[in-house]
Amino acid sequence: MTKCFLCEKFDLIPILDLGLSPIANNLESDESKSKNSEKIPLILGKCQDGCGHIQVMQHVDQNVIFDNYLYTSSVSTTLTKHLSEITLHLDKKFGLNDKKFVVDIGSNDGTFLNSVKRYTSNFLGIDPAKNLADIANSKGLNTLNSFFTNSVAEQVVIENRRADFIVSTNTFAHTPKIRDFVKGLRTLLSSDGVIVIEVHYLGAMLNSNAFDTIYHEHFSYWSLSNLVKIFSDFDLEVFDVELLPIHHGQIRAFISHSGIFKPKKSVLDLLDKEMNQDIHGELLYNFSEQVSQIKNNLRDLFTKIRSQGKIISGYGAPAKAATMLSFLDFSTSDINIIYDKSVLKQGKYLPGTSIMIASPDRISIDRPDYLFLFSWNFLDEISNELKEKFEFSGNLIVPIPELTITNMNEL
Repeated sequence: MTKCFLCEKFDLIPILDLGLSPIANNLESDESKSKNSEKIPLILGKCQDGCGHIQVMQHVDQNVIFDNYLYTSSVSTTLTKHLSEITLHLDKKFGLNDKKFVVDIGSNDGTFLNSVKRYTSNFLGIDPAKNLADIANSKGLNTLNSFFTNSVAEQVVIENRRADFIVSTNTFAHTPKIRDFVKGLRTLLSSDGVIVIEVHYLGAMLNSNAFDTIYHEHFSYWSLSNLVKIFSDFDLEVFDVELLPIHHGQIRAFISHSGIFKPKKSVLDLLDKEMNQDIHGELLYNFSEQVSQIKNNLRDLFTKIRSQGKIISGYGAPAKAATMLSFLDFSTSDINIIYDKSVLKQGKYLPGTSIMIASPDRISIDRPDYLFLFSWNFLDEISNELKEKFEFSGNLIVPIPELTITNMNEL
């Protein structure tokens, strides 16, 4: 039985079964290895024992997922801008200067740290992917290659000091050992320090039908009510919160030791909204019903396009593409190739398939009739690039939050 990551009780029930799916970011250079990638049950579950936490029911060893990680923050101009704005926000709201020590947990290739260094030379990145830590260190962005745990937090305090700011973007959902992670945050945080957590927001996922955000790498799916619970268990307090449009919708929580900051109205307002929406009940079950309809609509669309002899290619090879392809049971007969700007991914195959990832520079040569946008959360950035940089003049399929088909000449 799988235990709840939040309350650690064994009372999970399945909510949505997405079938068998490979580890989303484990891309292979060998087509045969890719086709034969291990597929693992991908089932979204809910804890019934009071806490209502939402998580995957069968989790994968973190080392398998993050040992050689191919997603880099810097490949997206939208995300790079967003991360630099966090730095500006910290400076404006709390004051960021060379006396402050900043720690970025899940620092990836150092994109956020690169913006921090303009304010302070006292910073540290922590990331479990050796290839990404090496990239960051090669840029002079001090990065520790490790998963974040309480023992690592104790090590950082001994070798440096307690952190004035701890930032963790798109990492909080990536650990099954969430209680030890939060314990480490408390250990590392200075007496009047601030933690900034950004994580995919459960409410946004449910309201936008973003089922492809579910994959093994995302162990947990967080509401504010459950964030408040896990932090309060360790005498930490969520004192401010924002909902952000980045990705498919994220929550940004500001956390401190209890009693340091007066909680803002934003916290109570969102908690009330979650209660009124019944985010762990009716909203969750409605989402599960919608996903089946999305699958039927997409399969019908592809059948129609193929019957016309048209070519469909993909754009963007994020982790969510693996969930989408597995759940829809798509193959090269449906999508012949996927274009992605990341040079780390080009020449590799989407796990579990024979679909190769290629440079978008090929679009003007291949001239597909349709592009299926897997990276739909970066629609504005990508649609501009497709038209202006890669000369795509066909039709763009955006699957989520609503299925739309747009001719590029109309944009």
